[in-house]
Amino acid sequence: MKVFAKKDIRRRIIQKREGLTEEERERLSEGIVKNLLSLRSLWDADTLLMFCPHKGEPNITPLFSWVLQRGKSLLLPRVEGKDLKLIRVEDNTSLSPGAFCILEPSGGEEVRPEEVDLSLVPGVAFDREGYRIGYGKGYYDRLLGRLGGLKVGVCYEFQVLEEVPRDDWDMPVDLVVTEEKIYQGGKER
Repeated sequence: MKVFAKKDIRRRIIQKREGLTEEERERLSEGIVKNLLSLRSLWDADTLLMFCPHKGEPNITPLFSWVLQRGKSLLLPRVEGKDLKLIRVEDNTSLSPGAFCILEPSGGEEVRPEEVDLSLVPGVAFDREGYRIGYGKGYYDRLLGRLGGLKVGVCYEFQVLEEVPRDDWDMPVDLVVTEEKIYQGGKER
């Protein structure tokens, strides 16, 4: 039953997300970046994992230069087999389409997940307690338990549901940040 519910939620949310106009996506993404920048933990973190947007996900790429300008370590995921490798990105690191046509670093130093201070995690849907539905391949599910530091789900407000179907292996993120709100432990912060 959970599998069908996840597939239905995934289809519905992706369709809505991809239906946003470029102007809507830009406006909503700016709100998300503003709320992310309000997090003290973002300012305090030295090693940050982020992601390149895919299929209408929020555009958090303006944070890349913010991280690098402050001398912090920016990590981006690269798909290798069934795992995500975390690659340190420098100003001159080239990004190219990798698995699933998502931009990822073509080279760079790998960093262990335990060394991350703060991770921005994409998802198709989240609930207020931080549980997520991804694309169904399990990449972030396998990574979340190994990540050090604070884990922050990033999505549009319409992607936050009252509850998402959960499996035994699902792990929640610590916070969910949208253009409107910040959720922690099932409550608005």
